Amino acid sequence: MHGTMDMKVLKQRREEMLREAELNHLKKPLGAQRKRPTAFRWASTVAWDPARVVGVLRKFFRPPKNAD
Repeated sequence: MHGTMDMKVLKQRREEMLREAELNHLKKPLGAQRKRPTAFRWASTVAWDPARVVGVLRKFFRPPKNAD
């Protein structure tokens, strides 16, 4: 009797943990979106792209290290 009871308790605990993990998984993206205003996310993306292009161009036009 105790063996079946323990299995029921373990199964119930496992189901609770799965539900909790699923809720945390769903809450995580919502919390990240609320932290920054939409305008800031848009401005960050717009500013990042030219900075990346400038970095690539700077690497391309950099003088070689062994320029003797």
